[in-house]
Amino acid sequence: MLLSNLFTKHKVPPPRFAPGVFLALLAMFVLLGNAKPAYGLLGIGTTVVIGGLLVELNRDRIWETYLKTYKKQKGLRGVWSRPNRLYYNLNVYFLWPFVMFLGAVCLWAAYALS
Repeated sequence: MLLSNLFTKHKVPPPRFAPGVFLALLAMFVLLGNAKPAYGLLGIGTTVVIGGLLVELNRDRIWETYLKTYKKQKGLRGVWSRPNRLYYNLNVYFLWPFVMFLGAVCLWAAYALS
């Protein structure tokens, strides 16, 4: 019985807390930046770079999940919430790399301050 469990693939639920943790870490490091700017910049830069990398690495999964949830959505379906591949590509190929660049600038500024 125990050996058969090793070969079955269980469905892993998607992380539901990731956006909240991302925003909480940013808020915490912004508040820390008031007291110690180098530590605040270091935390903000690290959080933003890791968040951007996670979005870039999971971009296909994010798109597929958004398509599935949009099809099941019964409320406000319209032009503003409809999945659009152009906006998605702009977000993935320009916005998140720019956010990661800003995170790298924060890391460089933290290094320069210390």
